[in-house]
Amino acid sequence: MSFVYVHVPFCKTICSYCDFVRCGYHQGLADKWLQAIQKEIKEKLRNEKITTLYLGGGTPTSLTIAQMEVLLECLGEYSADVEEYTVEANVESLDDSMLNLLAGYGVNRISLGVQSIDATLIKRMNRHHDKQMVIDTIQRIHHQGIHNISCDLIYGLPAQTPALWQEDLRVLCEQDIQHISLYALTIEEHSAFGREKVAAMEEDEEADFYEAAITYLQSQGFEQYEISNFARHKHYSKHNQAYWHYEDFIGIGCGASGKQKHARYDNTRNLETYLRQGPSPSYIALTSKDERFEMIMMGLRLTQGISLSKFSKRFGCELLSCYENAVQKNIRLGLLRMENGFIKATDKGLHVLNSVLLDFMEG
Repeated sequence: MSFVYVHVPFCKTICSYCDFVRCGYHQGLADKWLQAIQKEIKEKLRNEKITTLYLGGGTPTSLTIAQMEVLLECLGEYSADVEEYTVEANVESLDDSMLNLLAGYGVNRISLGVQSIDATLIKRMNRHHDKQMVIDTIQRIHHQGIHNISCDLIYGLPAQTPALWQEDLRVLCEQDIQHISLYALTIEEHSAFGREKVAAMEEDEEADFYEAAITYLQSQGFEQYEISNFARHKHYSKHNQAYWHYEDFIGIGCGASGKQKHARYDNTRNLETYLRQGPSPSYIALTSKDERFEMIMMGLRLTQGISLSKFSKRFGCELLSCYENAVQKNIRLGLLRMENGFIKATDKGLHVLNSVLLDFMEG
């Protein structure tokens, strides 16, 4: 059972907040990249039974139809039994021809980068859609037979007000979508916002945006199942759950990361190196202590928390014993609780999860 992430580094335009591994789209460069990534796919997936497949970026749908078909055809040799096949897309790059191609190769989930539906904020992010395009694109995705749709929103943007945030949430909740991911804006040093020295939103104000979103989404039938993710009718992201349950996963492509056999690896972020030498990964060996902490770090993001029996079976020690001081302190502070064999963050604990995790780092 394998969980596979494929990174497509190209974008037609670069968003103001983005510092991911990405570069401007160029057809000749993308053709060379396709040759390199096909080789990596065949090497890494040869004997794998894939459960989830996730194409992210970058913007996968910045590829031409012909290029996307080459990529999907190569992956198709290994994706026959995939349960969840997700492709990230921007609103403006997802036309009917691309949708028809994706559906024809078994893609059954679209993660749509909306970020906002306000015209001023969209322009400030250097994105190129509008409210009606979002609504129309969601309808066209359904028309192609792909009914599992997730949308991303960002809060903490420059000049974003509570009223604008509420309108973003309202418009998306009125659409036939099953999943919403919320991300607080991080000012990355090498992004356009970072170079412009854009000021980050104050923590208290950011928390107000987050709490308002939780309240509203729950009123609209969305269940919060992870710190940043909400689903209707249990349409959880199976692929991302693999990360949160601390499963091994395979990363393919320039800038992709993976975790296998007690080691984490990061493929080169340099596209020229990737084209010339392949993934050229750097490896970090994970000790048992590393893995225990990382499982806690990921698992406490989930509202269901961490199964104590699974933790014990995996590591041969009891979580409550290994981290007795951290557990007792945070239960006493009302940030963690025990329930039906799970340890989980309370609502208050989710809001200050980084502080909770600092205590576990000392365990």
